[in-house]
Amino acid sequence: MNCLLVVATQIPENALQTASLWAIRLAMLLLVSVLCAEILGKKKTNPAWASLWLLGAILALCHSLGALIAFHHSSQAEALESTAQQTAELLGFRFGAGLYVNYAFVAVWLFDAILRIAMPTKYEQFPKIYGRLVYAFLIFIAINGAIVFKSGTVRNVGIASLVILLLLVASKFRRS
Repeated sequence: MNCLLVVATQIPENALQTASLWAIRLAMLLLVSVLCAEILGKKKTNPAWASLWLLGAILALCHSLGALIAFHHSSQAEALESTAQQTAELLGFRFGAGLYVNYAFVAVWLFDAILRIAMPTKYEQFPKIYGRLVYAFLIFIAINGAIVFKSGTVRNVGIASLVILLLLVASKFRRS
């Protein structure tokens, strides 16, 4: 989440910036929590967990909108430039289009969350590859946003969360 979480390295200057940063932090907490619950056997369409999944997606959307407004003065061009600059500083090449990948992250998460709630029976019948692709994409972007493009406490929490997920997955495979 280049731009979505890169702005989390900035020190908030006002309440909207602070709210935007906390929205994505809480969204990532919900993402990891729901994934852990599912690895431990909870159904994806369990109403409580599906609601938390939707809340996480909504918080990611709030962060995306909040970052655009609070950090980029409601300017898509400024957000693209900021994303390109952050990517260049970290990876050595400019890539502003990463902003659109962040928007896709929010859209995929929201779409998946709405499907879980709106049509749970049908959702449970989706091919396993659907869920794997959704998770792979969301986790890949979350790793980039919380680990690759971060430092300090945010990175450490991101790494710890990833380790927990990997240990749970390994444990599940060991039991199978």
